[in-house]
Amino acid sequence: MISSLLAAANPTDHVVDTKIFGIGADHGFWLISNHMIMLITSAVIMLLIFPWLTRHYRDGQLVPTGTRNFFEALMMFIRNDVVKPLLGEATDRFMPLMWTLFFFILITNLLGLIPFDAIQKLIFGEAIYPIYGTATSNFWVTATLAIIVFCVIQFNGIQAQGVKGWLHHFLGGAPWWLFPIMVPVEILGMLIKPFALAVRLAANMTAGHVLLAVLISFGPVAINAAGWGVGGGVTVISVIASVAILMLELFVACLQAYLFTFLSALFISQLLQHHHDEHQEEEAEGHKLGETHAVRERDAVKAHQKLHPAH
Repeated sequence: MISSLLAAANPTDHVVDTKIFGIGADHGFWLISNHMIMLITSAVIMLLIFPWLTRHYRDGQLVPTGTRNFFEALMMFIRNDVVKPLLGEATDRFMPLMWTLFFFILITNLLGLIPFDAIQKLIFGEAIYPIYGTATSNFWVTATLAIIVFCVIQFNGIQAQGVKGWLHHFLGGAPWWLFPIMVPVEILGMLIKPFALAVRLAANMTAGHVLLAVLISFGPVAINAAGWGVGGGVTVISVIASVAILMLELFVACLQAYLFTFLSALFISQLLQHHHDEHQEEEAEGHKLGETHAVRERDAVKAHQKLHPAH
């Protein structure tokens, strides 16, 4: 029964979004899907974990132990080693967003590694509860996260530089007469950044899960086609390979959460750094002018002393 069930399964079932409830003609407008349920599950887990962790700090227990120690080490790593080198003095202002992105993506990725649908099919014969699937393999989910980052980038860029400075950065420091070339390139680059965030996360999560499902299906297919003699050996090999790929998927789930957070901080820092560089140039120019005036004043004093030694 198990072999026929796995052999008949579509390798993409675990990653494709499935409608649960809809309205309109033939229920064509989706209101609830399994990926939505997984996203809500991730949000609920975060709302349960982090208020519980911070309660101890509010009660005055400032030294973390056990689970708190693990989460604090992870959060400090994201802050001090990932975000702070990029954002500098603006780090604390963006940490709520960075931590939320990292843990939300991480938890959603890890939940997607648990085959809730296959477990339900083995127990009940079908997936009764819509708790299954990898929500971060859905491009619309990752695109929404990328759009949030894009809005934060542009809002803080305008806030830091003003509308005039924000528009000026489209020239990239080039002369005004290169406007027809530089502006389209800068706009394209501005749009490609969030697109790359969305595609990278969705593609990695989709590819890994499809590969894992295909490897698992080799055993049942071989058993149905050639019997237990040949199929048993293929099953052993496919199980070993699947375990190895699952370990790789566990690493990729953590890596993709890290990369999304790192690149988000990097893209935010680029506009802030542009504003900071302009200030540094102004300060450097001011120091240069100050030094020039000081040199002139010193030369004038020396010339005066030569003409009037008595003074």
